[in-house]
Amino acid sequence: MLDRDVIKIGTIRRTHGKSGELQCHAENELWENADAEFVFLDINAIYVPFRVTDWKTKGAEDLIFRLKGVDNEVAATRLLGCDAYMLRSDVAAENAESLLTWQDLTGAKVIDTEQGELGVIRSIDETTANILAELTDGRLLPLHEDFIVDVSREQVTITLPFELS
Repeated sequence: MLDRDVIKIGTIRRTHGKSGELQCHAENELWENADAEFVFLDINAIYVPFRVTDWKTKGAEDLIFRLKGVDNEVAATRLLGCDAYMLRSDVAAENAESLLTWQDLTGAKVIDTEQGELGVIRSIDETTANILAELTDGRLLPLHEDFIVDVSREQVTITLPFELS
């Protein structure tokens, strides 16, 4: 399975109760409208599928998952900190056409409206609140929706509020 086949829905933050339920801090609302039987957890850089037997929302930003085969607190604790993904093909049709995630920008050209082409995005770091794109030459660029002027699958145009060195 490739990175482009899945969409991150959140991160497993804690167990919920004693029967193996997991609390996932959701980064988006895609799961709520999806037709998904499986959640994929990133375990040692491998997407491991788990059948979802039950799920519910908790507050505005959390999901509670019950996964097949995870039926006690010890098993659930082993999954803490894992990023949770769903298949892109499970996204509701009305959201699928306009859906573009940060990970979709990997491999795209970055063009500054004043400086011209800056390079190609090698990777995207979403581990902190400040999302960074690493270019193939090693430079890091902060990414924020407010900086992006235009996006296509082949090219990314970003207006940057500072000079790059």
